[in-house]
Amino acid sequence: MTPETYMRRYHTGCGCEEETAVTAEELFPSCPLAAAEVGRESCGCGRSQTDPDPAPLPTCCCKASMVEALRLLCGTELASLVDFDAFFFLTDSLAVGSALTIPCSKPDNIECPEASFRRFSPCNCDLVDIDGTAYFANPGAACAALEDVEQLSLCSVKAAAFDLDDPDCPESCEDAVYRRAVRLLRRSIRSEGGSTGSCAACGSHCDCDDCCCDAGLLTELATRNLSRQVSLTVGPLILQDVTVLGSVGSVLVLASEEEKRIYFVCISQVEALG
Repeated sequence: MTPETYMRRYHTGCGCEEETAVTAEELFPSCPLAAAEVGRESCGCGRSQTDPDPAPLPTCCCKASMVEALRLLCGTELASLVDFDAFFFLTDSLAVGSALTIPCSKPDNIECPEASFRRFSPCNCDLVDIDGTAYFANPGAACAALEDVEQLSLCSVKAAAFDLDDPDCPESCEDAVYRRAVRLLRRSIRSEGGSTGSCAACGSHCDCDDCCCDAGLLTELATRNLSRQVSLTVGPLILQDVTVLGSVGSVLVLASEEEKRIYFVCISQVEALG
C-alpha cells in the first residue's frame, strides 16, 4: 500500500464519496416525502448508500416489508389521497401519534392518529423521520411517554395506520376517495408481486423477512371467507371487521371503510384472529 493510498483510505472521514451527490428524487422517485438533496459525504453511517447493510438482527423480521409497504404511498396518484399528518405507529411499548382507547365497537382502538410521516431518513432505511407524540401502549393510558418524537426505528414498528384525505373533495365524496385508494393499493400490491426482500429505496438488503413470514396465517386470511373481513389483535391494537387488501412480504395490508383508514400490520405480530 502506497502512502497516497493509505491517506485516502484512512484519513477521509466516513468513507463516503464527497464528489458524488444523490438527490432525494433518485432515492424516492415521485415520492411526496422526498428530503432535500443529500450528498454522500453527509451519510454519517460509515458507508456509502450502495454498500450492503451489516448482518441483520434476527428480531428485525418485518423492516424490509414495512419499507416496501410505506413506499407504496410514494406513487403520485395514491399520495394525493393520503393524509401524511394523520399517521399512527405501534411498537412493543409505544403508540406513536395517538393514544390507544379501550376496545369498543369501532373498527380499531386508535383514538386519533396525529403523527406526521415525513420521509425515510437519508442514507439508510432503518429510520423514518416523523413528528408526533409517543404514548405508552396501554389502552386507556393517555399519559405521553415522549412529547416530540422525530425519528422511529422501523425494526421496532409492529403496525402502522393512516387516514385518507383529499383536500379537493367535499364530504359527499369521501366514500369515493376510500374506494379509489383501495383500488390503487390493490393494484400496487399486485404489481409488487405481494412479496419483498430488499430495500429498493436504499438499494440494499434490509432484514430477514424470509425467517418469520407466517405463510399459514396468510393462507388462512386469504381463504377463510369470501367477504375478506377479519378481526385481529396486534399486541394492544385491536382491529375489528377490517378488509384484507393483500400483503407485501410479511406485512398485511388492511382497510376500514368506516374510518377511511389503512393499516399495515406485521404478520408475525398478529396474536389472535376473531
